Amino acid sequence: MHQITAISPPMLAPIFRALPRLYAVLTPDLVIADATDALLKQLHMTREQIVGQPLFAVFPNNPNHPESQEAVLQCLQHALMHKELFHNPMLRYDMQSGAGYEERYWSATSVPVLNDAGEVQYLIHEVSDVTDKILFERMHQQSQEQLNLISNATKAIAWEYDIVNDHMHWGEGLQEIFGYTPEEMGPSGDSWDSRVHPDDFEEVQRSIQEALANKQSTWTGEYRFQKADGSYSYILDQGYTTYNSLGQPVRTIGSIIDITQNRDTQKALKESDARFHHLLEVLPHMAWTASPKGKVLFFNENWYSFTGMKRGQTDGWIGVVHPEDSAMVLTNWHNAVASGTTYELEYRIRQHIDGSYRWFQERGLPMRDANGNITLWIGTYTDIDDQKNQVEERKDDRLESMLRLAPVHLCMLQGPNYVCQYVTPGVYKLYGNRNYIGRSAHEIWPELEEIGFFDLLDEVYTKGRTVYINEFRAKIDHKLNGDLRDAYFNFKYQPLFDSTSNVEGIIISAIEVTNLVIARQKAEALARGES
Repeated sequence: MHQITAISPPMLAPIFRALPRLYAVLTPDLVIADATDALLKQLHMTREQIVGQPLFAVFPNNPNHPESQEAVLQCLQHALMHKELFHNPMLRYDMQSGAGYEERYWSATSVPVLNDAGEVQYLIHEVSDVTDKILFERMHQQSQEQLNLISNATKAIAWEYDIVNDHMHWGEGLQEIFGYTPEEMGPSGDSWDSRVHPDDFEEVQRSIQEALANKQSTWTGEYRFQKADGSYSYILDQGYTTYNSLGQPVRTIGSIIDITQNRDTQKALKESDARFHHLLEVLPHMAWTASPKGKVLFFNENWYSFTGMKRGQTDGWIGVVHPEDSAMVLTNWHNAVASGTTYELEYRIRQHIDGSYRWFQERGLPMRDANGNITLWIGTYTDIDDQKNQVEERKDDRLESMLRLAPVHLCMLQGPNYVCQYVTPGVYKLYGNRNYIGRSAHEIWPELEEIGFFDLLDEVYTKGRTVYINEFRAKIDHKLNGDLRDAYFNFKYQPLFDSTSNVEGIIISAIEVTNLVIARQKAEALARGES
């Protein structure tokens, strides 16, 4: 059995083990020789459990992600073969948790330790858990996708700026929103500079110059812009910049959205918070509110009386949900927050008096401002225990109207045969008036066989991996009148997991990005000198 004392004096072993970082010492055949206390603490293991054991016997790979082990081996083998440090800034390697695996991401560095003959005697392998950073970046990307979606659906002012010739062109909506004609605005960049609020101008200019210096394609800014009547509007400005072969900025195409009403709405909501909570208190049902990101902010008195939770406590609410229902509740709530769609679910909640469980129907609605941004979630619980098996399904006309207008088209496929359980009305624009519910994907879309559609579904279902297809070109019947037009969509194929972390279905979502694609194509054409 190899010990760290083999490569350093015995007095140094305690020093090595006390290092605050996550280090493991490996032999060339990848057997664990020693580890720091910090690594053992992170892994909830003892030194006796891992020393002398093969690395991948102690840390088995998630069979659903075979590429993870290959990435770790690449890092170690490079250090062994080339006798030099090798660093991988981000690799996925899941950790066993209960009966399954927990998704984890790591930064890994392998450093060879050579003997006097120049042969690798040991590898010092350092890892750093970057899971939170990766998941945060993923959330940020989803938020950016939602922002792009709202921009497409919101009336905006298009603009173009020829940087080389200092020429500004304003599109439709300028006069309606800001009160200027294009002639009144003027053709140069000064027409914009002079109308940015003086208190905001310096910061906006700094962020633009920083984006250009870093050769960023996109820039986003929020500032005040002067209207023709002298008042200022809060605006959200987004630009897409093209660069020439020397890396110099040539042209920027963008859009401006007036978000003044959004700010006013948030202020009004804050001022009326006490009155709003009073309204929820007098409801005959249990009720709650949550932030746009899904954090519960408030429960009314009926909730605390039924569950026995401490008044004012909002964390830990999942503890009063039946254990068999809790995973389903959290999954559905997470999906609702991510998609911004109405949340409705039936499950059991514990009554604190006798510890029994009663069935409730929970319904949550996202409250949106004038720009389509979610400002608050509001939810209620209805006791359905007595009529649980007697209630017939009723179509909610309001929900149907919301889904009909929603820019995200959804389809849920269940089981290995991909049987359709649910579609939103927008799917009919994409694929026409077909019979969807209760039919398999092969029956619904036989023409997609030749482009590998069902191989893609198999990959998502068998590997539990989300797949994205961006800017897919399709013909759509936008007005459902047989008149087809070209459109572009970002598709997302996401596995649905049951309470035991097994894949039970697939959610397909499609977001139309036609306007963004056309804007980019136009910008690229202009950069090439095409009209």
